[in-house]
Formats: sequence, C-alpha cells, structure tokens
Amino acid sequence: MTGEIKQNGFFIFDQAMDGAIKKEEHPGLFKRIRQFFLSRYSVLALCFLLAGSMIFYNTAALQLGSIDTSGISETRGVTRQQTVSAARGEIFDSAGIPLAYSKEINTLSITYAGLDNDQLNRMLLDFSRFLEINQIEIEEDFSEYLMMDHINCNHQAGEGEDCGIPSFAKSAEITAAWQRSSNIFGLAAPPDGHDSTFDDKFIKSDPQIFFDYLLYKIFKIEDPEADGQKFSREDAYRIMKLRYQIMINSWAFRNGTPIEIARGVSDQIVSQVNEQNYRFSGVITGKKHTRAYTSEAAYISHVLGYVGRITATQLEDLRLQGYSADAVIGKDGVEATAERYLAGQDGIKPYNIWSVAGENGTFYSESIGKDAIPGNNVQLTIDLELQKVAARSLQTVIENIRNSPNNKNKGDADAGAVVMLDVNTGEILAMASFPDYNPNDFILQQTDEAAAGRVAGYLTDNVAKPLWNRAIQEIYAPGSTFKACTSVAALESGVITPYSSTIRCVGTETIGDWLWRCLEYPNRGHGNLNLTEALATSCNMYFFNLGFRTGINQIDTWGQKLGLGEYTGIDLPGEAKGFRSSRTTKKLLRSNPSDQIWFPADTCQTAIGQFDNSFTIIQLASYTVALATGNKITPHVIDKITASDGTIVVDYEYAPQLIGISESTLAAVRKGMVAVASDPEGTAYRAFKDFPVPVAAKTGTAETGFEDRSSSNGLFICYAPADNPQVAIAQIVEKGAWGSNTIGIAKDLLTAYFGLVGSN
Repeated sequence: MTGEIKQNGFFIFDQAMDGAIKKEEHPGLFKRIRQFFLSRYSVLALCFLLAGSMIFYNTAALQLGSIDTSGISETRGVTRQQTVSAARGEIFDSAGIPLAYSKEINTLSITYAGLDNDQLNRMLLDFSRFLEINQIEIEEDFSEYLMMDHINCNHQAGEGEDCGIPSFAKSAEITAAWQRSSNIFGLAAPPDGHDSTFDDKFIKSDPQIFFDYLLYKIFKIEDPEADGQKFSREDAYRIMKLRYQIMINSWAFRNGTPIEIARGVSDQIVSQVNEQNYRFSGVITGKKHTRAYTSEAAYISHVLGYVGRITATQLEDLRLQGYSADAVIGKDGVEATAERYLAGQDGIKPYNIWSVAGENGTFYSESIGKDAIPGNNVQLTIDLELQKVAARSLQTVIENIRNSPNNKNKGDADAGAVVMLDVNTGEILAMASFPDYNPNDFILQQTDEAAAGRVAGYLTDNVAKPLWNRAIQEIYAPGSTFKACTSVAALESGVITPYSSTIRCVGTETIGDWLWRCLEYPNRGHGNLNLTEALATSCNMYFFNLGFRTGINQIDTWGQKLGLGEYTGIDLPGEAKGFRSSRTTKKLLRSNPSDQIWFPADTCQTAIGQFDNSFTIIQLASYTVALATGNKITPHVIDKITASDGTIVVDYEYAPQLIGISESTLAAVRKGMVAVASDPEGTAYRAFKDFPVPVAAKTGTAETGFEDRSSSNGLFICYAPADNPQVAIAQIVEKGAWGSNTIGIAKDLLTAYFGLVGSN
C-alpha cells in the first residue's frame, strides 16, 4: 500500500511540465576560482604541481644538458652531464693478497663554456702555463705531428724559449695523410707546380707555412692583418696543442662532453682549479679509475693478463653492454676471462662550469644522477708464494741449463713453462711461463717512455714471445712422459698384465719394418724388462715393442680418455688443443696422399711420445692427475667472484669425473712412476733419492727435428705424495736437452708446498 501524500509538499513527478520549478543558478567563473583556492584541495594540487615541476626540471638538466648551449651561454650558466667511471674489480690470490686493483685519480678536462675565439685562446694559454708551472703533463696528440725544434737554439747564451722553429715530427707521407684526413683538416693535394700558402686549402709541406695556417686561419690565434703579434711562437704553440685536442673531439666538445687534458694531478691542484673556476672557464676537475698492479703481479703476468683500450671489433661486440669507445677492458688472462664481472657500471652525473654568465648562471646539485657501480672482485686459486717459487725456479733452471757444460745442452735453453695443481679439485696453485712480462707496463706506458718501449717489445717479439702463455698456448711433443699413456693402453687392451709385462730389449731390433736402437745400450740392450723397470729406465726399445703390439687405435683411444690432445676447459683465453698422433691426424696434417698412409713405424714413434703427438703443458698436468687419481679434472685459476661488499656472486666448483681405468692398471703404472724417482736405475733418482716425500714421476726428452742445430726439449711430470696424491706438476724447458735437467723446478715447488727445509 502506498503512503499517504503529504499536504505541504510534492514529488518531482507531481510537478507540471511548464517550468513550475525554478532553474538552478550557476556561480560565475571568478566565484568558482575563489571557492577552489579557499578549499583544501588547492593546497594538495599546488604541492603536486611543484613536485612535478622539480622532477621535470632535474630530468631535463640530465637528459638535455649535453645539447649545445651556445645560444644561452650569455645569459645563464652551463650545466651538462658527464660519465662517472666505475672502479674495476680487484684480483686477489688464494690467500686474499691483492694483485690487481683500481686506483682513483684526479683529472682535468676542458668543456664548452661559450667563450669566443679570443677568450678561449687566452684561457687555454693561461691554463697551459699553469700546468707547466706545476709540472703537469698535458695529454695531447699535436706534438706527435708538429713540434717546436730547439736544436739550433743556444739557451745558455741567454736566448729565450722563443727561439724554436716549427718542424714536422713524422715522415712527409704520414704528415700529408694527417693533413689530408677529412676528420681533421681535410686539405687537398696541391696542383702540380702550386706552392701552398697559409690561407689556401692545400697540403702544406713546409712546417712554417702549416704553423701559420693554424695560427691565422684555423685557430685564429693571430690576425694576419694586425700590426704585430699578440703571442710569442711558443705561446701560440701552447694554445695550438690544446686547440687541436678540442678540434679532434669537436663534436663531443660542442655537445658538452669533457675533453680530458691531464690526469693524476694532486688534490692541491684540484683545489686551485676549483677555487679559480672564474679564471679557467670551461675547465672542470673530475675523478677516474685506472688499473694498477702490485709489484708481485709480475710473477703471475700470464695468469693475470693486462688491460688496454677497447678495439673497434670489441666495441662492436660489447656496445650493447654499455661499453664506450674509450673503455678499458681485459686483453688477456683473467682480466679478459672475467671481464663481465670485473667491469663495473659507469654512472652519470651533472657537472657545472663557470660560463661567461659568471655568478648569475644556473647550477645544479651534483648529488643527483646515477652513481657508478664498482666491478666484482676475483679470487684466484693461485698461491702467490708457490707462484714466486715457480717463476724464479723456472728462470734459474733455464739459465743453469744454458750455462752448464755438463748437461749436453748447446747453450740455447731459453724458454719454458710449469704448472702445479691440486689433484682433487683441479685448482691451479702455480702457473709460470718464461719469458714473461710486467702487466704494469701497459698502464705506465702512457707516461713512462721505458715502459712504452717494453710494451712495444712485448707486442712485436715473435721469437721470445713474452706475451705467450706457454703453459696453455704452446704445444710440444711430450717425449717419454707419454709412455705412461702407452702403458695404460697396453694394460687396458690386455696386451700385457700387471703380472706379465716382460719384453726384452736387445739393443738393436727391426720392428714394423724399421730398424730401432736402444738409446742407452744400442749394442747389448737392457735385457728383459717388466713395465716397472721400463718406466724407470725409460727404455725406448721396450715401448717401441709395446706400442707396436698395442696398436695405434688403442693408444689414441686412451690418450683421448686421459685428456691429451683435448681442451681442458681451463678458464683462461687462448688454450690450444694440440694433436694426438693417429691415422686421422696424419691425414689432417698432410696434403700429399702418399704421406697420409699409416705405417707400423708411426705407431712405434707415437708410443714414445713423438711423431704427431703435440700437447700443452696444462694437458700434461691434467694427464698426470688422471694417472694419480683415475679422475679427469677441470683445471682452473678462478676460485670465486665476490661483490664489493663481500657477497659471493659465483663460487666455482668442478667435480672430478671417473675416466674408467681399472685399479690394477693404475697401480701398475703408478708403481713404475714411483720407481722413476726411487729406483737407482730411475731417471729422476738422483734428484729425489733423499727427498722426504715419496714422488711418482716421469722424465721426457722430446726431439724437435732441429737437433742438428739446437737441443731437444726437456719435460718432466710428477705427483706427490706418491701414496696419497695432493699435487701434480708438469713442466718443460725448451731446448733443455734432457728431461732430467729440468727436475729442479718441480723439486723446488714440492719443497715449498710441503714446507720442507730449503724452500724458496
């Protein structure tokens, strides 16, 4: 039931359609604005408006600050953004001893400040003299092409510094190419018979005319129509050096990118420049990070590597990862392998300069922007103390072999490498290669002529190859160190057994249609030898026979399983794969079909580590681990990567893998290797007869094919303790004559590792 209708009111649907209700009155615009500003919403709106404006203003300062401000520099200050370099991560040895680190340095740079040509020239001269007075070297390229020659000056007779004359520093061809470059001067070759003048567009062969070309036309330091000169020749030359740096970086300069002029300046100089920013308009101070190496880094150069400017090819690959054209990156070793971890992330910050607007300019807080993020740190598996022993001993043994008259060396031993690793983890405890280099030279070459000369030698010496890590990049015939592999193949294929392995050495014998002779006793031979005795004495005749009976296919198969002629997967760049002597390899290395035929004599040669067998020292070290443990390991020099706050980014662990060699085979081969160092007939007995730790070893002498004019290579492998292996060593001395000549390197390392008396 509907409610009763009120007597003194009505519902809207009761009203008449003729406008019985009075139309609503709307307030005017002024009244509405007044009501809004009197309401609480106006306060909130104003706050939002101010916050948004500030965000937009600061964003514009960073994003648009690099635009050429020549149109506004007369009325307000100049603020742009610059890249803030990130510190490169540090590299430590296994005990946390620093080897490579980043050093913060002060820099002075020039940037666009709206100065006219005359103002800029006068400021640059003032700045140049300021740097000279404070003995700060200017980073410039101009003097490499044009210099002031004082050779005919007699300063002692009272002549001033203005007696020099312009002179080209490079050949006529290089100088002409420099002037012709479209990115610099863009001058054209003059027509035949035409003598260039300072104001034409042709190449200047006369250095004085070229000097005038820069003086009057390009940099407008002087007015050719003026009566007299404003600057001396030396002062003009000072200006030219800085103007040239600006010119070759003109696009960056006009767009606000600072042009670095000096680095490594003191804090006192930084304070002076900042305090006198009105005097040096456009000069800004900054900080950069440069790589530095400790003095002990030279012992581990091939593992550490070095850094250098990014190349065009590298930039193409890394541009998307944020690398710039002037980036410094790892060039070799761990510096290259761990580049993506070591490289930090550059930041972006605004910078302020004193423009012609002076104190009326607008400046922004340098606290805004993006901070640089330092790179991660790398901890190595290398024990620095063992590394020192390895490097020193390697060099000493090479010198001793070369200079001793009793080792049958032709006085030509000159290079080598050694690796020591943990047999259980694959961690490399020491890795040395000689000749070596000092990674600090690549940093110091910018300011040190001696260092620059050494770097030039490193890069061009194709004989000594000091940059070459012989432990992983060079391949060598293994010589008799390979006989353990032949033994494994023979035992695993059943040609011999641990209890029945006797073969008679008769001194001279035809095997596989080839006449062979015993190296030690070519007339009477060793007589009957079992495997242990054969390994101890390293009798070639025994292994010629053993290899012939085993066959090349079995030898190749087990060589592969033991890691020979295969990449080890080491975390350093440039590892060579090498070759295992086999039918396939013979065809691969020879183009003549008649030379590709496999002969039984090839098997005999292969069995003693010759013919096409060519392996790296790191492969021989891994092979030695396999003989000691029955496992295949991954040798590595990086232990872990940590962030700057100590947080572990990557922790490297490599699980050993079983190779599948029977224990009886391993026991038989190990017994023979122990005899090498413990049996009076063993080739390493003299070195280890009194050594307190039992050692299992194998010497090797590898022919190079040039024995008519140089010595054979000397190799040695071992692991210790023989009854409970902890470490393995592989080494070579190029042209070391005999493997036994090199034993001192391994002995020094074992002495140091086990803390025995006499360690280096």
